[in-house]
Amino acid sequence: MTDYEWLTEHGFCHKCGKQKAAPHRKFCFDCLDKIREINAKTYDPVKAHEYQERRRELYQEHKENGICIRCSKPATHGLYCYEHFIKAKSHNMETAERRKRERHERGLIPDIRKREGLCLRCGQPVLSDKLYCKNCYEDLLKSQKVASLKSPWRENEKRTV
Repeated sequence: MTDYEWLTEHGFCHKCGKQKAAPHRKFCFDCLDKIREINAKTYDPVKAHEYQERRRELYQEHKENGICIRCSKPATHGLYCYEHFIKAKSHNMETAERRKRERHERGLIPDIRKREGLCLRCGQPVLSDKLYCKNCYEDLLKSQKVASLKSPWRENEKRTV
């Protein structure tokens, strides 16, 4: 077990290692104050803004010249070189999986509304044997009529008759 893990497990400050860490933090209140003072002295918002502008310029230059936006290798897969393309793809897949898992843990909105006897579209109380409230049900019937009149198959029927 590393020192870092031990401090985290026992709830001590990661900087001084003497005091208890603040709630939901890694550092004690004294060390947080010191860190805040140092950051206030060293952080320059003008420089930070200039840095961000320069990063945007570099991004555009790399993109226009066919260079990977993460490094200086040639971009062979869209905006990325092969290595960064693989990293970006795996990161995107992990993010999608995490979001999907969270959605399923929360439950899908239509499933929740169906269980509670609410309209699938707006969440209002439903008609006795339907999945929708009166207004939504009427809207669905109207849109169904319009869609059936505009259907390409209906257009073909008109032409052949």
